[in-house]
Amino acid sequence: MHTEIDLKLLKVINTLVVSGSVTKTAQLLNLSPGTISYALKKARSITGAHLFIRTKSGMKPDTTARELSQRYQKFTGVKSETAETDETESGNRLTFMTYSPVEMMIARAVKEIGPREKITHFSFLPYDSNVNHRLEKLKNGQVDIDIGAKLPADPLINKIKLFSCPVSVLVNRNAPFETHLTLDQWQSRKHAVWSVLADYYSDDIAASQAAMKHIEERNIAMISASIINMVTFCASSDCIMMIPDYFTRTLTSVFSVKRLAMPRELAIRYDCYIHFNKQLTENEELMTVISEIVTQLKSEILRHE
Repeated sequence: MHTEIDLKLLKVINTLVVSGSVTKTAQLLNLSPGTISYALKKARSITGAHLFIRTKSGMKPDTTARELSQRYQKFTGVKSETAETDETESGNRLTFMTYSPVEMMIARAVKEIGPREKITHFSFLPYDSNVNHRLEKLKNGQVDIDIGAKLPADPLINKIKLFSCPVSVLVNRNAPFETHLTLDQWQSRKHAVWSVLADYYSDDIAASQAAMKHIEERNIAMISASIINMVTFCASSDCIMMIPDYFTRTLTSVFSVKRLAMPRELAIRYDCYIHFNKQLTENEELMTVISEIVTQLKSEILRHE
């Protein structure tokens, strides 16, 4: 850690550790919230650490912030109690941002895990397909666990591949198809497009080029970021939609749709990743819960295969 950090910055960090709020820190130090934010940005630049994660219960300090707070208290002779939260009473909290089918799978995984001594509260945010928005929400603590398309490498974020699977097709359960579509059927049918997913890929260069051409030339009837809207639309129409095969088991059990294999000319795949802020690893209880959920999800993947 860089050691040349002045006493004013240490005071801001200590006050924020104690109060847990930028606004309250500003009031206590008779400064503006903007000044506090600027001081934090400067401290982050000096230390190379994120220092605080924004949570629903306030600004949570990381190890570096706590160490700097203790350094300030030791230097000034001031002893302060850290901010109290309702975390010990209400239990741990985990905020997810992911697709609706994954939310359903997490709910099943939590049920399989069963009750724990300390309650964990789960909340879900709508999936944001913007890569920069997803990264920022992970970094500032708005999201604990992001599950979706792979994010770019970042020193603050850990990632785990959750699954890799072929892409399949969903159609109305009464549609006159058996196990797979032909290319002619693909071209003649109208398509419902789940706009969130756009990073399908193929293992072969020539095959990838041909597949992307067929996908771009689809006869599109409807586009939506809501997978529930699109699956519901397919269940009540003659439209078809592409979907990662791993999601089909959950969706066909709830909606009046069935799964078909893609045309052989469109052999494409999808990869899904779990992302979380490295500072989350400091909470052993939460990491245990996350590990149990991941284990259950991977177990469901094996059953699906």
